[in-house]
Amino acid sequence: MAKGYSSDFVNEVNSADDKKLGVRLGLVCIRRNIPVVDVAEFFDVSRTSVYAWFRGGNVDTKHTDKMQKLVDKLS
Repeated sequence: MAKGYSSDFVNEVNSADDKKLGVRLGLVCIRRNIPVVDVAEFFDVSRTSVYAWFRGGNVDTKHTDKMQKLVDKLS
């Protein structure tokens, strides 16, 4: 199991729509053991927002370019 992520959460992200950018970021972060707190600090958002993104929630358009670059770099 990924450090810091519960197995239930990992299963939830794995089941989410991976066409969504936030889900793709979540999959990368889980695979690379990147803590949610680090992602939240990087985007200057709450951990709650990051968890929502990882589950498929909407990402504010002001974050999409930066998020896509991060996903590309870490994938």
